[in-house]
Amino acid sequence: MKRRGALQLLAGTGAAIAAPPLVAQTLTTIRIGALASEPTGAIFYAQDQGFLARHGLTVNINMANSGAAVASAMVAGDLDIGETDVITLAVAHDRGLPFVYIAPGELHSNAHPTLALVMRDGDVKLGKDFNGKTMACNVSRGFGSLITNVWIDNNGGDSRTVKWVELPFPALSAALRRGTIDGYCAPDPFVDIGVAAGGHLVLLETKPVAPAVILGGWFTTSVWVAKNPAAASGFGAAIREANEWANANPVGTAQIISKYSTIRVDIIEGMKLRGQYQTRFDTSTMQPLIDAAAKYGYISSSFRASDLLAKV
Repeated sequence: MKRRGALQLLAGTGAAIAAPPLVAQTLTTIRIGALASEPTGAIFYAQDQGFLARHGLTVNINMANSGAAVASAMVAGDLDIGETDVITLAVAHDRGLPFVYIAPGELHSNAHPTLALVMRDGDVKLGKDFNGKTMACNVSRGFGSLITNVWIDNNGGDSRTVKWVELPFPALSAALRRGTIDGYCAPDPFVDIGVAAGGHLVLLETKPVAPAVILGGWFTTSVWVAKNPAAASGFGAAIREANEWANANPVGTAQIISKYSTIRVDIIEGMKLRGQYQTRFDTSTMQPLIDAAAKYGYISSSFRASDLLAKV
C-alpha cells in the first residue's frame, strides 16, 4: 500500500500560501483552493518542481477544509481552480452547477487503498456486523460514506441501518475512544492514529464499489475554461507532469508535503495508505461512483462520467 494520506485539516482555512514563483513577472497567477495533503499534493509538486512555470503559470494557494468549500468560493469568484472528489462534483452537476475536471488526482484501489475504516470493536469485520452502527466521516454523505455503504451491502449487511455523522478528520479518533461513534472512514494519517490508539483496521477490499475508482481531481467552471483556454490547458499539463513525477519520487513528495503541512517527513513516509496519482482520466474509474451515488440517493439520477470532464 503506497501513497495517499490526508495530512490535511491541520492547517486552518483561509490562510494563503504563496508558493514561491520562479519567474514571477512573466507568469500568469491562478488562485487555487486546496489542502496541504497528498491527494492535493500535485499542486505543491508542480509549483516547487517548476512544472507550472514551464507552462507559464504560478499559483496562489488558499487553504480550505473541503471540496464543497472550494466550490462555494469558486462560485463567489474568489478562486479559479480547486480539488475535490467525484461524489462532490457529481452532486454539484446534479444541481446544475457548471463544474468540470481539468486534471486527475489519485486512484483508490485494492492494490493501493487510500481510505479505510477504523472500528472500536475488533469483532466488527463483515458487512452484517455494521448493521445499526454509528459511523463518521468528514462529510456524512460523500465519497467515504458511499463506498462504505456499498461495501456493507455487497458483503451481507444493510447500510440503511447505519447512521452517519459528520466530524472533522482530526476529531475522529477521539470520538472513537469516547464511544460516541462505532467507527469511521478516513485516509491516513487518521487511520494510523486511530489504530495506534486501539482501533481496528478494516479494508474495503471484498466486493468494493469497483476494483479501482479515482478519488477526484482538479476542477473549475466551464466558464473559466472558456475564458482561459491556454491557462486551463497549461494547468492540466503541469498537474499530469507533477503526478508522473510524484509516482516516481515518494521521498520527494513527502518532503514537499511536510514543508507545506508542517507534518514530519517520517510520519508521512510511514503512512500505509498512499495511493497512486493518475496522469489521465479513465471514465471506467468514475462511472461506478456516479451510478452508486444515484442508487443510494446522493444524486437524483446517473449520468455519463464524461460529462464531468472539461473539453480542453
